[in-house]
Amino acid sequence: MVNYIIHVSYAQPAADTLARLSDELHKYQVGSGIKAEDGRGYVLPAGSYVYHGKETINEVRDAIFRIADEIQHGGVKILVTEVTTASWTGLEELPALPDQAHQQPA
Repeated sequence: MVNYIIHVSYAQPAADTLARLSDELHKYQVGSGIKAEDGRGYVLPAGSYVYHGKETINEVRDAIFRIADEIQHGGVKILVTEVTTASWTGLEELPALPDQAHQQPA
């Protein structure tokens, strides 16, 4: 499996374009959050996504472009980077989910 970080922007996006794009990309397991080594999750900046898959970088780029251009035609800009490690600061931490392994059935 290959890890990708993807950035999508539009020359003149409508107010709801990135929200609609995120909703559509989530259907294809393209996420808008990233997980640290300690298991904590963080929200990526608007228009940034992660994907883990078998596809080549060009296949990922082309698929993301097709989806993004369907959401809003014209002015789509795509950057796809293959990553082995990532480092960040200042990203919003996602709230921790309860540890389900220690919960008793209701």
